[in-house]
Amino acid sequence: MLKTNQNPLLSTKLISLDSHFDEMVTLYNAGSFPKVLLLNGKKGLGKFTLAFHFLNYVYSKNEKNSYNLLDKEIDSNSKFYNSILNQTNTDVIFLQAEAGKNIKIDDIRHLKSVLGNSSLSNKPRFTIIDEVEFLNLNSVNALLKTLEEPGDNNYFILINNQQADLIETVSSRCLKNNIYLKHEQQNKVIKYLMESKKIDIKINDSANLTPGLFFRYNDLFNEHNLNYDDDILSKLKKMLYAFKKNKDKTLINMSLFFVDQFFYQLIRENNNKINMLLNLKLNINNKINEFIKYNLNINSVLNSIESKLTNANQ
Repeated sequence: MLKTNQNPLLSTKLISLDSHFDEMVTLYNAGSFPKVLLLNGKKGLGKFTLAFHFLNYVYSKNEKNSYNLLDKEIDSNSKFYNSILNQTNTDVIFLQAEAGKNIKIDDIRHLKSVLGNSSLSNKPRFTIIDEVEFLNLNSVNALLKTLEEPGDNNYFILINNQQADLIETVSSRCLKNNIYLKHEQQNKVIKYLMESKKIDIKINDSANLTPGLFFRYNDLFNEHNLNYDDDILSKLKKMLYAFKKNKDKTLINMSLFFVDQFFYQLIRENNNKINMLLNLKLNINNKINEFIKYNLNINSVLNSIESKLTNANQ
């Protein structure tokens, strides 16, 4: 859907992504910023936050409350920043898939219509497409000509969260920037956001979770009345029933995370059963994926998972 607002979790201070930000700024100031930039990386690494900070740098350069380039920080009094918060800015367009769905072709047509009109200012116009991997073939075909001929003043930043295969015809038209954070860098972001946003943490294990997923999963713990110490079957039941209702794929990813953590602990305690446990884990993951793909009966799926979990605990 087309939108002009920002994610409320976005930090006005950029953490652990300085080198990527500096590279974007250098390209822009040299007049070499690509017409279509693709930011690749796991969901929750901060790619949208990175793009948002870059936009604040670009559009607040001539303001009194300009972007703090040294500390990588947005001035909350910036006119540009507040125009985004108030949804009054016409130079930046955000497009994102609805939860669990593909980006609609009607949204692409609307975007093309907007870009076909002249900007109200002489400033560059940026379009941010988040979760670009959820463009289906029809939407991609509708967008390709715009990506190939964006016009003198139009720029695209595409964000690929690697949740699905990105259609090659999109990938081939972009300059790619792969985003990666080391474990300690991710923990640094999580710690900063916990303290600055004063977030009540219900999930107590950040292993292998990006900062964005850590906080999204924490939200899901609150939304679905989960306790971290609940047994795995209880947690999977809540997640799969919730997915059946609202089709949010994050619930499935969280289910797979629970399975990973459960078997990680079992394998640590049972080194003599590694192959058997890995096979059971794979079978459960396959059953969850089949549940989505084939819309299987939820009770039969849960019964099958329960049986495999019983075998794992023997």
